Amino acid sequence: MTSLDAPLAVLGLGAAGSSALWRAAARGADVIGFEQHTPGHPHGSSHGHSRLFRTALVEGPQYVGLAQHAQRLWRELEQVTGTELLTLCGGLFLGPEQGRLLPPILETIRAHDLPHELLDAAAVRSRFDQHTIDDGTAGVLDPGTGVVRAEAGIHAAVRAAVGLGAQVRTGERITAVEPVDTGVEVHSTGLDGPRTWRFGRVIMATGAWTPSLLPALTVPMQVRRTLLTWFGAPDAARFGPDRFGVFLHEADGYLAWGAPVLEGYGVKVGLHDLVVPAVDDPSTNPLEVAPHEWAEVAGWVSRRLPDLDAGDVRAEGCMYTHTPDEAFSIGAPAAYPGVVLAAACSGHGFKHATAVGDAAAALAVDEEPPVDLAPFSPDRFS
Repeated sequence: MTSLDAPLAVLGLGAAGSSALWRAAARGADVIGFEQHTPGHPHGSSHGHSRLFRTALVEGPQYVGLAQHAQRLWRELEQVTGTELLTLCGGLFLGPEQGRLLPPILETIRAHDLPHELLDAAAVRSRFDQHTIDDGTAGVLDPGTGVVRAEAGIHAAVRAAVGLGAQVRTGERITAVEPVDTGVEVHSTGLDGPRTWRFGRVIMATGAWTPSLLPALTVPMQVRRTLLTWFGAPDAARFGPDRFGVFLHEADGYLAWGAPVLEGYGVKVGLHDLVVPAVDDPSTNPLEVAPHEWAEVAGWVSRRLPDLDAGDVRAEGCMYTHTPDEAFSIGAPAAYPGVVLAAACSGHGFKHATAVGDAAAALAVDEEPPVDLAPFSPDRFS
């Protein structure tokens, strides 16, 4: 019988993978984490300094339990590592009362009795005059919204995992994953050349590389390029977390989102509906962003956040892995025995990363997951 290199491996140490490594180590698992670059790198889907954290979720009530568990774990990770990671500065959701943003957010709020405040257009203009809104726009204030520090969160989770005995291999690119009778074979190439590893189980947190590594998955995944864009704030204090906060704003045919000035970065603004190209090979997605790529975002900023400098732009390339229902895929896919998939997909996963990692780690060691994973089955499209 072939011996195992370890009972468990985590492939990919981005948002979900770093958390899975930490939570597996916290359960006493003998676990090795693999990262093709170094944790916190900018070549995948988990960079960008700040990511939005929300409990009042437009994606639906099924995510609230995940978000609440994630918040508890972000706070635990802060305590374990002495690092500030989650800042709940509050969130302002803006749009027509019968638009596509406010109704699902209010459904989620009411389903879980979340604290909130309703604002009419006059109240929004009086209290949040940084925003230019249309007549008839309503607002919802959610105190449970804020930002998570992206790279800092990944570094903290890996640091906590290593402190609990986990091993980490960087510069190790995974080339194939194959279930076998004794577990799972993982093929990689690194500084020592090609190698075959054998593990009892594997947590796949490989993000945009997942479709090529697990081609028999029944959940369709398409990798798309996206942008991270920050805009200069001449009056930085007015756009800081104590006065501006996180926002989602349905206007001009877009669902825009943003985060406040934080630690030297400008106001982060993105357009959920921005048309972006597919990415055939995630390893070739450029970090550099051409001006024509962010021109539409800058136009929206000039109309809706006119006190920002729409010409002062910092931009980075990123990716997200899209599923038809824009839902996560967490669980053990039938086509890959011994594999636990941790794919927090479709551009809204970072906030939930600690909970996704915790759920994947629980499944990998035969524990009941701490949250309901039924809506996120990897085989829901079978």
